Amino acid sequence: MFKPWRKLEDLKNECDTYTESFHKVKLHLVEALQYHERLEELQKAFETAKQLVQQCLDDNLQKEQSQDDPENAIGIQNIEAGEAMQDFKDLGDRAIQEIDVSDMIVKLNTDQKRVFDKVTNAVESDKSILRLYVSGEGGTGKSFLIKTIKCWIKQNLNKDTAVTAPTGIAAFNIDGLTVHRLLQLPVEHGQTPKYKQLSDCVLKVLRTDLKDIILFVIDEVSMISNLTLIYIHLRLSEIFDTSNCDDGWFGRKHILLFGDLLQLPPVREDLIFTHLSDQKIANYLGSLNAVNLWITLFEYDELIINMRQQGDNSYRELLSRIRIGLVTKSDCKILESRKISFKADSFESRLNELCDFINSLSSDTVCLFPTCNMCDVLNNAMLSRITSKEILLIAEDTIDCTSYVKKKVLKVLSNNDDDSSRTAGLSKQITIKIGAKVMIRRNIDASLGLVNGTIAKVISIVRETSTDDVEKIKLLLPSGLEYEIERVTAKFQVLDRAYVIRKQFPLSLSYGITIHKSQGLSLQSVVMDIGNSVFSCGQIYVALSRVTSLEGVHLINFDPSAVIANEKAIIEYNRLKQIYNPKAEMIAVSKERCRKVKDVPWALPKIVTSVQKSNSDRKIQHTVSNKRIQSTAWIIRGFQNTDKISCYANTVLQCLLHLNIIRQQLINCDKTDVLRILMHRYENGMRNLNTYAIRQCLGEYFLSMVRRNAYDFLTALCEKYDCITNLIQHQVTSTKRCKTCGNTKTIVENNIAISISLDNLKKKSCNLNELLNSTFSHWFHLHNESCEYCTGTDQIFKNEVTLTREIIVIRLILFLAQDGKLIKAENKFNLCAVPTTKVLIAGQLYKTMSAILYDSSCTDEGHYVSICREGLSNIWIEIDDAEVKKRQWPRGAKDVYIIFLQKIGNK
Repeated sequence: MFKPWRKLEDLKNECDTYTESFHKVKLHLVEALQYHERLEELQKAFETAKQLVQQCLDDNLQKEQSQDDPENAIGIQNIEAGEAMQDFKDLGDRAIQEIDVSDMIVKLNTDQKRVFDKVTNAVESDKSILRLYVSGEGGTGKSFLIKTIKCWIKQNLNKDTAVTAPTGIAAFNIDGLTVHRLLQLPVEHGQTPKYKQLSDCVLKVLRTDLKDIILFVIDEVSMISNLTLIYIHLRLSEIFDTSNCDDGWFGRKHILLFGDLLQLPPVREDLIFTHLSDQKIANYLGSLNAVNLWITLFEYDELIINMRQQGDNSYRELLSRIRIGLVTKSDCKILESRKISFKADSFESRLNELCDFINSLSSDTVCLFPTCNMCDVLNNAMLSRITSKEILLIAEDTIDCTSYVKKKVLKVLSNNDDDSSRTAGLSKQITIKIGAKVMIRRNIDASLGLVNGTIAKVISIVRETSTDDVEKIKLLLPSGLEYEIERVTAKFQVLDRAYVIRKQFPLSLSYGITIHKSQGLSLQSVVMDIGNSVFSCGQIYVALSRVTSLEGVHLINFDPSAVIANEKAIIEYNRLKQIYNPKAEMIAVSKERCRKVKDVPWALPKIVTSVQKSNSDRKIQHTVSNKRIQSTAWIIRGFQNTDKISCYANTVLQCLLHLNIIRQQLINCDKTDVLRILMHRYENGMRNLNTYAIRQCLGEYFLSMVRRNAYDFLTALCEKYDCITNLIQHQVTSTKRCKTCGNTKTIVENNIAISISLDNLKKKSCNLNELLNSTFSHWFHLHNESCEYCTGTDQIFKNEVTLTREIIVIRLILFLAQDGKLIKAENKFNLCAVPTTKVLIAGQLYKTMSAILYDSSCTDEGHYVSICREGLSNIWIEIDDAEVKKRQWPRGAKDVYIIFLQKIGNK
């Protein structure tokens, strides 16, 4: 080993000249160089080996996770399966304690007794396998019959009955578990999962504890999809190893289905009796064909004697008519008499009146709403009335991914903050108070009634001494039992190989719950809104049939035109009756529609959206020139408006499809997607185009014969199509500051439109840039608003657009609430030079490409038209449904409601 030279003479190395010294050590230098090169090769080999080992570990991890639920860490599903089996055993034991089955049998009516005998004879003889569907209106005693059958089997045959339902509340109502939990079926939040086989460990747990099951019961079958029915068959065949047996369907277990097909349908999926499409078979099952199990295997029976509304015959008959989509003038008059009388003329005042009314009712009153937004509005309003201090529960997140993906994961998480369905049902932030009514969002202990859907009251909290964080929350359950609930942990996937482990309390406010969550309940007192926001067949019937008598019904709104029954379900009922009970009266399909009754608005519609599916969170493969928008050969065509109300949908789709970047993203959609098909038909010049299929895919709300708000339709499109949201959604940062104590609070929101009010503008004329500058980036005073940290009442706030995408949507707020209507504000404001102004937003330049105009003084009486720029010129084309013509941009932007701008470059 050579030491560093410290003197020039030492370089001679005892030689006479430097040259001689060099030749003396040259051989050693060559050997040293070769040694160094070998070290580098070895180092590279070690790095390669390390990468191969890591890849092998990652592959093994992915394989193990694919055997379990991909949203759970390794081993978590084994624990969950064990907990589910423990709950199953506890519920089975509880069902037979101190129960006299003979007394229950005596209480069965003739319908119930007929079904009871059919089931018990089949399971006792065990000569043939029972596969039976029992229908019945809400309140016909299905829950009592299930309990009687279960107890009889346990006491007489010493066998088990697996009782399940699609939702936590419905399962708890019949002393059962959710079908997904009992059978460990795959669950992915926000989308339909593929079927996955269980690991050997989980199968062993299920086989051990389910071995004595002789009968499998599924209640509320209307919410079970055809795909879930296939999954149930596959899982039972997997557990009981009957895949290769003759007649090995459903593990060769007796199957009993209960429910009313005219109640709520499955979420995002097809009805249980419909044939599974070839595409879904390929996507979710991976097989070439699948049998329609419903038609092939199941027999039919029916319960027709109503037990719930026994003391109110007229109400029972009213419900029977509404169930099949029929509502008489007398029915309307009866229900109108149950409406709450509002005196106020503003959203906020009516909401206060509603809260007062709810507080005047009994404590067991439940509020049912068709949409989550209505629930959120009421929950927040009721919480604000509690005088105790707010308790903020913030989730503890651990991100499991490579370091370079972490920033992207955080971005996706921030976009999903308001949607707990995408975060394993656990919200990032929950606000509660002592005395607040909450709902449990997890199955904790079924034997104590601590299941998903249980409503309880917060009575105290326990904090950690060192950090002051909330450690436990004490709840008062409906049974009178007090229970301390702790945080639970769930692991959910955000991006490919990117997971988040979230620790949070499984709670949500529950003053208002959705009608979907209520199916299966029997209630004494209910406040409900069954007006214009109803969007699904059977929704009104389900809400009304929860109540035991008309006296317990309190209506905020009622729209008789929204009373609609599922025609496919009626046809299926008639098919079953014709086969199994031909003497029974067939159900007539009602084609009559009542006059629409407008709502008394009390909850402002939600205009902020943060929908962004993780599997779509990728960079948009499109580049716009820094100098100009790329030209396109797009030919503008019109849409038909045969129903005289679809102009709102026509204009929105015209403006979106006119943008080349939107069309490029739609090309990546599935070939069967209705919007992609419409775009293809449009591009190829097909005649008689209409937007009906798009309205249909967005739900019943847009199918009714009522003109909807164009902005509501745009919002619904963004909720369905991430590719549109990813191009439109922008970020607004709101800052509020107290001038007394200096406390500053910042909130970041993702919106699909920049909403600007024209009502209080001081100037009577300006361009888009001036209008945006007057609305954003300036401090405004909030007079007489108290600070939450001091006694000061002088606060200031400002909004800033901090992040934009390829497209900006500007919505001019033209309407104000007046006498229950949204009336167009009267102003003489002129918006100048819209076609030529280059708009600067968040450091990006934008140019107007299209707009929607509205020509009426009221939101539901006028007509929408769209106006689009021809290429890059200053020529404008007006599209009035099917009519297309050239016109000038409207002077002063008269009647302009929504403006679509596209990015043309940076500042």
